[in-house]
Amino acid sequence: MSGGPAGPVPADGGPTAVAVRTPEGLVLRGHEWSVDGPAVLFVHDLGGDLDSWGPVTARFAACGFRVISMELRGHGLSGGDPDPARLLDDLAGLSAEIAASFGPVGVVSYGRAAVGLLYLNEEAGAPVQALLTPFSEEEMDWRGTRSAMRVILGGSLDQVRHRFLDRIYPKILGHKLRVSGASAASGPQLLEDQPQLLEHLVMFMRRELVPYHLAWIAQRADQLWAEGAASPPNPPNKTSNKIGQ
Repeated sequence: MSGGPAGPVPADGGPTAVAVRTPEGLVLRGHEWSVDGPAVLFVHDLGGDLDSWGPVTARFAACGFRVISMELRGHGLSGGDPDPARLLDDLAGLSAEIAASFGPVGVVSYGRAAVGLLYLNEEAGAPVQALLTPFSEEEMDWRGTRSAMRVILGGSLDQVRHRFLDRIYPKILGHKLRVSGASAASGPQLLEDQPQLLEHLVMFMRRELVPYHLAWIAQRADQLWAEGAASPPNPPNKTSNKIGQ
């Protein structure tokens, strides 16, 4: 993952431009709030872009998380053409790339993209996930789904998505938590309409993602210590020896 020309974090704490290059060379673009905390990846649904999240990402970053909001291929400023068939590839690639730099990632998405998260797990760098009003009109292949720690957020007055969630929730693998708000809104708008759901999401990430992040930091420290202990001592500085004689 590379930063954009904006460079350091702006004085106002706003985001910087970032880019991720896919294995086939496609560049996906987004924004990063460079907070010293666990990384949380926000991915919009098909047809959306960075603006779809409104104030949600900035508010989440203000709670102590390194928020990275990315655009899918063919959306916003990302390269390529929109391709629903590559949705899982993009989700997995983004998660793995960010995890390689910042450790285990929490991933937040909505709609059909949220359904795609069911196929990711810790091996993809995404052990903790938030599915916001997930929905898909396509039949799901449950054989490919994976186990992860998940919170599923929905609006109880959105009958279509509520029934969809009633149908899939028992089949979702791993530890899971379902939280609803009295709203017909969906996607990021639900978090604006029901602020307590955003608070639930923050608390969930603090409880579930922070331990993964701390374990990753400890493992990195152990690796650096081991590499340092295994390194041969620096050869004597002959110039300094001569001066000292």
